[in-house]
Amino acid sequence: MTTPTLLARRINFELSELSAYDAHHEFEHLCRELAKARLVSNVLPATGPVAAGGDQGRDFETFHTYLATGLRFATGFLGLATSDTVVFACTLQRDDLKSKIKSDLKSICTQGTEVQRVYFFASASVPVAQRHDLQKFARDTYQVELEILDGLAIAELLTDPDIFWIAETYLRLTADLRPPSPPGEPPFPEWYTALKRQWTAAERVPVNHGDFSQLIRGLRHATDTREARPDLATWLSLVEQFLACGPHSDAVQRARYEIARATLRGAGNLRPAEHHVRTFFAEITSMTAPAALLDASVLLQYATTATLAGEAALDDDQLRTWTTELRQHLTTLLEDPATPGHRAGILHAAASLSLHIDYSALPERRPTADPILELSDSAPDDLGGITEMPSWMPLVDTDHAMSCLAELVDLLADAPTYPVDSLANYFDMLAPVLADHPLYDRVRGGLDEVTSRQSGDAAKAQRCRARAISLCRSGNWLAALRDLHEAKVTWWHGDTMRDALLSMRLLSRVYSELAMPLAAKQYALSVAYAASVLPQRDLTDLVPAGLLAAANADHSTGAWLSALRMTHAAVVLHTQFAAAPWNFDRHRDLATATAHATMIQAAARHRPQLADPVTQLIADAGLAPFVDGLLAEDRTQWEWDEATWRAQAERDLSGAPFCDAAPIRVFQFEALGQRWSVRCRNARPVVVAAEEFCAAAQILLVELATADPVLLATTIDIDCELFAAGREPPERAQPIPDNTCSRWKVHLPSKGPESPEEINDQLLPILVQILRHNSLLPADTFMKIIKDALRRGLAHKLTTASSYRRMTAFFAREADPTDRVRADPLGDTTKPFPFTGAVVLAAPTTPGPGYDRDEAERMIRDRYTNASAMTRHTLPQALRDTSLRAHFADLLADGRKEWHLLMALANLVLNHRMLVLTGSVPSRVTKDDITREQQADDPMPSNAQIREQFDTFLAAGVVSAAESWGLQVNQVTPDIAAIEALLKTRYRYWDDDIDHVPVLPVS
Repeated sequence: MTTPTLLARRINFELSELSAYDAHHEFEHLCRELAKARLVSNVLPATGPVAAGGDQGRDFETFHTYLATGLRFATGFLGLATSDTVVFACTLQRDDLKSKIKSDLKSICTQGTEVQRVYFFASASVPVAQRHDLQKFARDTYQVELEILDGLAIAELLTDPDIFWIAETYLRLTADLRPPSPPGEPPFPEWYTALKRQWTAAERVPVNHGDFSQLIRGLRHATDTREARPDLATWLSLVEQFLACGPHSDAVQRARYEIARATLRGAGNLRPAEHHVRTFFAEITSMTAPAALLDASVLLQYATTATLAGEAALDDDQLRTWTTELRQHLTTLLEDPATPGHRAGILHAAASLSLHIDYSALPERRPTADPILELSDSAPDDLGGITEMPSWMPLVDTDHAMSCLAELVDLLADAPTYPVDSLANYFDMLAPVLADHPLYDRVRGGLDEVTSRQSGDAAKAQRCRARAISLCRSGNWLAALRDLHEAKVTWWHGDTMRDALLSMRLLSRVYSELAMPLAAKQYALSVAYAASVLPQRDLTDLVPAGLLAAANADHSTGAWLSALRMTHAAVVLHTQFAAAPWNFDRHRDLATATAHATMIQAAARHRPQLADPVTQLIADAGLAPFVDGLLAEDRTQWEWDEATWRAQAERDLSGAPFCDAAPIRVFQFEALGQRWSVRCRNARPVVVAAEEFCAAAQILLVELATADPVLLATTIDIDCELFAAGREPPERAQPIPDNTCSRWKVHLPSKGPESPEEINDQLLPILVQILRHNSLLPADTFMKIIKDALRRGLAHKLTTASSYRRMTAFFAREADPTDRVRADPLGDTTKPFPFTGAVVLAAPTTPGPGYDRDEAERMIRDRYTNASAMTRHTLPQALRDTSLRAHFADLLADGRKEWHLLMALANLVLNHRMLVLTGSVPSRVTKDDITREQQADDPMPSNAQIREQFDTFLAAGVVSAAESWGLQVNQVTPDIAAIEALLKTRYRYWDDDIDHVPVLPVS
């Protein structure tokens, strides 16, 4: 059993992890529930910003809105205790907490309602001496009493059995950690009391999936807990209200199932819900979701058992008809092609149907109750306390069931996201009946292998996540990224998919911190897409959360129309899946999206052609009342001119506002010293393809950050086009000659990649070609770095849930008011928008591969010796030329070393002699060529030729210097400035020299 001390440590650890997930509203709700349970009883939570309208609690809402928006990284709530006004403030901030508390005290105590006491909740630890200093400061400065509850204090309070439910709810602690209740106290969790009060204290009507999830939680507890059974009618009435609202068909079927289950399990009589059972099976052929079909199998077992026990008035023929129809429907579904995960779910449902108890084989024992129900107070779909099925129990079709289960376990390798825990528990329960079947060992072994691997994987992933969160706090984003990718892959199983998607959500945030917004958008879309298509019902809240993160990524690039489109999709789903969807304090990502929409509405006045579409998108998302209210409260942004918008954008964004309305889309980002500028025509198919390309580039660049591919600090300038099937160009990536940058024409297929393998085949070769072209490593060395990245999992990092194009299309609107509207971005379009990059992804400044100071001085000594011999007669001649002397002096004054100039002159002399003597310049020179002393009768260049050619040979010396370190120039038209800049930074090209007698003049 977990001791209170160990439990407090665990809770304190989980509190410390909240900041990494940006879980401010979860922490606020935890603190509010704790305050209600231990400090004051009449705490009033906020319900949204003042702009939402409504008269009730306006003074409080106004004050709370100020707290929520005026105290950065903190949220607050107001409570009344006796005659005192009490303010509660919460923060996850860990650094400089003393200043934070003082700042918040000033905000709380100098504006709005007068307060007498402030409670400050902090997840971080606050030393006792610091707490006393702050309390004295509050009394002396503001005449208020201050109480501070830090992470350890909160954790110790939450170990109390009666309020441990708060930790379970908001910190996702497992039930096995629950402390024992005091002797004689009934197991009646506080969360249930709070949920019941929430739904019965006011005339609240359930309207969406978020509400439905809360109702099902309450209904199931009332059904399966004897002490709560008196509440069953209340919950059933609320679910009936939800059903009457006409929600989505999947939710309708789930509601019918839950009503029938609760009516039979809780009231012992299925008759009041028989009409729901009939309607459920009347629509059985329209059901395709594996979870719903498994519900159908369980409901059929319920109905059969209830009928035999006299608890239902259903007809035996009707039950047989439903069984036949369900079996035929499952057979039909298994004949159609499907993903491995979907097929596994259908096989699970088919096996469940065949594993029903065969009551016809029990002629001597017509049941008065379901034998399953005799074994436990838990329902068959919960398997709560059931340990085994009697070995004599006849089942409907064991051979068919085992055949389905055998195929299912074979599929698990290709369906890692399929949840197997409940299936494994069900199989274990039936083991006495199934143990003699020929396929038993195969099924048992397959399930044991998967569950054992997942159990070990879960512990490993938990450690990875814990490390990643610590690394995020310290700002070590690259190391955190490695651990998060490891956690994502390790948790990529059906029973831990929520943890995997939460890791991906955090990955999106880390990529944002690294100024890689399209990589962040791809991971956010992956969260939303996976949560949409996977069968697990606990993922639905992550769909809008992922889309809102994707919208935030778009906003950060200046793609404000795209951000609004993504926000529209997110809000539509948010209102379906989130409880209290318009509570902005609870849903901070929605509050951020609303603030962004307000900003976009204000900026659109500078582009009249965008104003109406922007207004329409905001209205379609349901945000218009809030946006209008916020603009009415604060007109600051409304009055900004274009220059102000541009200045703000250059400070906060990576692209100009409304850059996605321009005829040509430009995506730009910076990493490892390279400035990427990717252009394409502004048409949705090519834009999405270009975004996919940029996201892959950003992920790859981040992956290479710790490998040192010796990339040139240059501009990668790319034009993207699509090509249709059958019209593939000879080269998908074509270099365009340019000595000032690395210019490319990239051709992407109209049909994008769908799998990690296709990513490797389509996008990765193009990116590798471009990067290798701009690296100074030899080809084999560079490709070893790429192969090492692939071994570290680059393929799964480039794509996770699905392809970027498929995910974007999944959430796209068919008719969009902004698709054909074109306008210039805000600001001076003749002025290039500055590149932005994360400090951690800056170009390396450490010594380059192979550099050694002693070796550098040896090579310089040889260069002086060789150059002196090779220019024995030409150098004195050149120094007699006034203009050449001045040019040499200027170059030295700029910081160049004398050996740079002497080697340039030596190479010029050698080149001239070879050309005169042989008629051509050899591609290679021998050691004798560069050590041979110049003779008086050798062909020598004139001073005029030296003046004309010297700078060219000076530039060529940069290439020669690079090659002397084992580097290789891979560009067709070398970017000399970039190569020299790298040599200066990492090979001390302008620093290293030896003591020598100067031979060139200085100014």
